[in-house]
Amino acid sequence: MDDRDKFLLEIQKLHIMMEELTLKYNMHGEVVNIMLTGILDYDEFGEPVLKAVYSLDVDNEDILQEAFDFLSFSYTFSEDNDDLASETWYRSILDELDDDVDPSLN
Repeated sequence: MDDRDKFLLEIQKLHIMMEELTLKYNMHGEVVNIMLTGILDYDEFGEPVLKAVYSLDVDNEDILQEAFDFLSFSYTFSEDNDDLASETWYRSILDELDDDVDPSLN
């Protein structure tokens, strides 16, 4: 197994941990979890191919579309506004919970 495969295996473990957290906190049906983590690889023609692990916890197609719209807007918004690109929602959450966060994540 090469490093790329080992990396994806570790990522898959993180995806499973996220699913376990949803169950631990009894949040199924309230959590929208769309995770895709991959590595760009290339086929025999030199074309890019995504080798990926994904997990999906969404109750219906309308919520899935809403999540895609949110991602698309967020990506476009940060691309159009360089001053705001580093202002991501998770940083403020981590700032509030700084004492509870594993220092290796900072």
